[in-house]
Amino acid sequence: MTRRLPAWFSTRLPAGWLIAAIAVVALLQTAAIGKMVTDRAALLRDGQEVVLETGAIDPRDLFRGHYTILNLAITRIPAGSVTRDPALEPGAAVYVTLAEGDEGYWRATALTADLPAGQSAVIRGVFDYDTASQIFLSFPFDRYFAPQDRALELEALDRADRLGLILALDGAGNGAIKGLMVDGQRLYEEALY
Repeated sequence: MTRRLPAWFSTRLPAGWLIAAIAVVALLQTAAIGKMVTDRAALLRDGQEVVLETGAIDPRDLFRGHYTILNLAITRIPAGSVTRDPALEPGAAVYVTLAEGDEGYWRATALTADLPAGQSAVIRGVFDYDTASQIFLSFPFDRYFAPQDRALELEALDRADRLGLILALDGAGNGAIKGLMVDGQRLYEEALY
């Protein structure tokens, strides 16, 4: 038994309609990409700046180029050092309230399942799991891609140097990497565009 297609499916569109449809699709795709670029630039320009302490591992990838895996201190939090929402479950979103520490690095003070109200710096991540002594989190910026010369500079850093990740945060807990800091000095800052 053969099925026949509906009559509207087999009719051809005039060439003008086809060109117009392609132009509309291209315009929508360009607008979507433009919005992503301008949103990131606005976050870098206007976002609240925080510095997270990190260590680095320096791999290279044949396809992705030079990057540094960031070993953020905030991914492993001592269990008694923060207030914790009992509603947190493994794999769920977590909102980490931050406060600036004595050394200039921001530290976690509270973990909640919902975005807390107020003007505190908040970063969104994923609650991985916890043990009796530590809470493990993950964040979407665990790799820092750099041009070859910058990646080689990062590899040459002495392990005694203190590396900090500069983030720009918006009010919803979203973050973007703004740059790197070594021993309190800005080493690199991302361009807006």
